[in-house]
Amino acid sequence: MKSFVKNITKKLAIICMIGSIGLLVTDNVLFLHSHQLADGEIITHAHPFNKSNDSAPFKSHHHSKIELIFLANLQLLFIFAIIFFIVLDVAKKKSYVVINEQFYPQSFKILYQGRAPPFS
Repeated sequence: MKSFVKNITKKLAIICMIGSIGLLVTDNVLFLHSHQLADGEIITHAHPFNKSNDSAPFKSHHHSKIELIFLANLQLLFIFAIIFFIVLDVAKKKSYVVINEQFYPQSFKILYQGRAPPFS
């Protein structure tokens, strides 16, 4: 039952990631635009907005500095999320075996104590 829930959760996470990346690509295709800041710097990002009111090459709607940083770096969020899940999956597949001597019966310990004594 535990593995069933884990598999369903993993599949849902994958579907959500694929859906989010699909929405991000769609957003970039439909709403990509640029702003020119007061110091001349040009920032390109995408988010839904009404394109019919603004046909200038640099859009006139305004953002705060934090909004611009967030929107410009939103794509990095998904790259880091994918890398995180790959590293997490690889770390789970590595197994570390620790032998507990108290677990094995005494006969097993006698049979497997290392190499045989010297023969004379």
